[in-house]
Amino acid sequence: MNVDAIYLGAVLALALLSFWLHRLRPDVTALLVMLSLVVPWLPGPDGPRAILRPAEAFHGFGSTAVIMVASMFVLSAAMVRTGAAQLLGGRLLAAGASSELRFQLTVLCLVTAFSAFVNDTTTVLVWMPPVMAICRERGYAPSRVLMLLAFGSLLGGQWTLIGTRSNVILSDYLASRTGSGLGMFVFTPVALVVFAACALWFLLLGRRALPKAAGAPSLEGRYEIAEFLTETMAAPDSKHVGRTLAEIDLPARDVTVLQVIRGSQMLPPGGHLRIEPNDVLILQGRIPAITQALQSGLVVKEELKINDKTLRSADLRMVEAILPPDSPFLHHSLRELEFHRRYGVSPLAISRAGRSLRERPLAEPLRSGDSLLLVGHEPELQRLRHNPALLLLESKPLPTARRAQTWLVLGLMLAMVLAGATGLLPPAVAIPLAAMAAVLTGCVGMRSAYEAIDLQAIVIVGAMIPFGEALQSTGTATLVANAVVSGFGDAPPLALFALVMAFAVALTQVIENAAVAVLLAPLAYEVAVEAGCRPEPFLLGVAICVSAAFVTPVAHESTILVMGPGKYRFADYVRLGLPFAVLTWLITVLLLPLLHPLR
Repeated sequence: MNVDAIYLGAVLALALLSFWLHRLRPDVTALLVMLSLVVPWLPGPDGPRAILRPAEAFHGFGSTAVIMVASMFVLSAAMVRTGAAQLLGGRLLAAGASSELRFQLTVLCLVTAFSAFVNDTTTVLVWMPPVMAICRERGYAPSRVLMLLAFGSLLGGQWTLIGTRSNVILSDYLASRTGSGLGMFVFTPVALVVFAACALWFLLLGRRALPKAAGAPSLEGRYEIAEFLTETMAAPDSKHVGRTLAEIDLPARDVTVLQVIRGSQMLPPGGHLRIEPNDVLILQGRIPAITQALQSGLVVKEELKINDKTLRSADLRMVEAILPPDSPFLHHSLRELEFHRRYGVSPLAISRAGRSLRERPLAEPLRSGDSLLLVGHEPELQRLRHNPALLLLESKPLPTARRAQTWLVLGLMLAMVLAGATGLLPPAVAIPLAAMAAVLTGCVGMRSAYEAIDLQAIVIVGAMIPFGEALQSTGTATLVANAVVSGFGDAPPLALFALVMAFAVALTQVIENAAVAVLLAPLAYEVAVEAGCRPEPFLLGVAICVSAAFVTPVAHESTILVMGPGKYRFADYVRLGLPFAVLTWLITVLLLPLLHPLR
């Protein structure tokens, strides 16, 4: 083994560890991997040299894969903003909710079909609010449905070239080596059988693996909040009389003023509002914090546990919200954001990875997928619904369809698919062309198009592509392939194919599927070549298997997003997701070589 291979192996091991631990953001890890390739450290005749030249290392950001992935985000935004989602399945979703089992299967089928043409993470964000609304209306426990929403988005990504960005990455790599990438629907036959097998397993046995529902819990029950509403009065001799709420500064004591009642008036708790004798202040906070605040001159009138009844009495509403992956709130605490002052809405609790944060949640830096329990007045909540930094799950419906633009964007999608499927245009041209047409026809504005592009995903793809190229250019991929092929001796090609697919399924449970695709593309290609096989079936199989991120919640944004609202535990993903992953591997190994011979 040469020095280059040892160095790349060490970089890869550290990168996998970083992806798994999540101590660094995934895009930061990817950038560090890229930079490790341009640092000169190897001795050479003309001085220290690097694995790659800067132009080679930065080439990934100009690759066709990055352009296609960015275009997919724009097309997804156009589908959502024009109401195409509602036209394609909004009514079917409500119609299929007559029973829990029928609703579960409806969600799985609709979301899978939608995700075949729309980015998987966007699919979850679009469909979660209406799914949660139906759960609330029909009394279904979200934990019995939301995991199917996430799994459907992953299954749909297996169906087409544009289903998920890992498909684009693998197709682009194959095109760079052979001159021909993967077709638009070459994935579909295998993906269809995988979906049918997973749906049948869920229908027969899998639904028993979902958490048992003990009735539909209330919001406050699901968050296990230990906070109280306390109705206090400013006595005439209180030192707070004549002072403004800003001067009292109760938030510094982890207490929030939700409402000021003066006679028959309910006044918004602005910082400029001056306290008058006998004003009633409705405070929200944990008991120790409220107790400390009361020592400064407020008298308790009544103490009530937070629930919908007590909130309605104060003209307040409680809603649930989730942080999308691109939220600007990420890595900031609610206190640092001055959330209540800026938005007029008070956070009651935070749920992370299915568990409520109990110790000083307002000081905890927020992460992607965190769900928040918020309380506020309807006008403030209405403004918050239009804030892209949060997704309100309790009241945000599917977008209202604008018929002309809806049919237009569907026509653009159909034209793109036909152009790519018939060979009229290569996908690398058809997808960006359709995205640009969506902008020019007003289906999505230019600002919205830029906002729709997930820069973290783009950075991960662009920064990791050079690592795959380094594996190829240094001969490391060939070295590993030789070791695998020679280690299996006279094993048939199908055994090697099964081994590569198993590695893809295992690796995608711990790191993001686009990164797995970049890493496995050169390795799968070289294993196929060394074994005397065609590389196309190997890369196609990897594309399907890296979308099988069902077993852990940390492997994909889709599974992370449903963890908080569904109150899932790690074991819940293993019980339901492991059979999905095994079925994906088994069907890919048995069926794909029949449709696409290995030799």
